[in-house]
Amino acid sequence: MGAERLRAGYFRAKALQEEQVRRSPMPYSIVRTTPFFESVEYTARSAAFGDAVHVAPVLIRPVSADDVAAEIAHVAVGVPLFGVLEVAGPEEHRLDDLTAKLLAARGYLSDVVSDAHAPFFGAMLGQWALRPGADAHLGHETFSEWLARR
Repeated sequence: MGAERLRAGYFRAKALQEEQVRRSPMPYSIVRTTPFFESVEYTARSAAFGDAVHVAPVLIRPVSADDVAAEIAHVAVGVPLFGVLEVAGPEEHRLDDLTAKLLAARGYLSDVVSDAHAPFFGAMLGQWALRPGADAHLGHETFSEWLARR
């Protein structure tokens, strides 16, 4: 999610991949997702500076990898979309708050610092950069449910 708006780091590469797919004569479907729950953990590790983790206070609707896998399977056996399907989680959170919840659940004592200039996968995020459109398919598993299974 956000590749069409963010042109840095990981998001730039995803936008270029999507562009190549669209230009191909082959039928296609593109599935975009909001950040996976697992990417919150990756962000926490990559954003650590000393005893603190710097995370942008942006709104996200993180999604479980299981919910995304179900949507991809459905798209894969269907008629090509010749377009984009967005998949998002059922709840909206601030990335910094979610990171703090994850670290607390894992027993890490690091402080989470809300930092509007903290990069996310190489990009500086605006408040709405990772939000899905109104017609996004929503997953079922909440962050709390996912965390309880870990």
